[in-house]
Amino acid sequence: MPASLGAESILCAIRGTGRTLDFALREARETGRRLYLLFVREQPFMTEQDAKRKWPEDAEASAVFAEAKQKAADRQPLFCYAVSPSAAETIVDVAATLGASRVILGAPRRPALINMLRGNVIREVSNSLPEEIDLLVYA
Repeated sequence: MPASLGAESILCAIRGTGRTLDFALREARETGRRLYLLFVREQPFMTEQDAKRKWPEDAEASAVFAEAKQKAADRQPLFCYAVSPSAAETIVDVAATLGASRVILGAPRRPALINMLRGNVIREVSNSLPEEIDLLVYA
């Protein structure tokens, strides 16, 4: 049975341009898979304008994607952007929509109390991700 295009793709949810991004770029290059970079602007309350916002209108996302583009050189990733009250739900939804075979998340650097209050994105994604999608946590 031929593999679908999505089965050969990786989704990496990023908030910055550190080691997780470098790992995802390397992983895509070494495996020949298409890389999608997802930036989720998490905010508890959303307006209609927030739902329609695009990444060029978000200075932080624009900076992250610009650096990713520079680091990627000849193997350019595809950029995904969302404003959402739940980063975890959005990551799972985008991964399923794209048919990604792998999701890469960076380990949180937030203090334990903030993780407890806001929820742990890795745990939430892990609990909701379909079985056929592998979750890699890069620490």
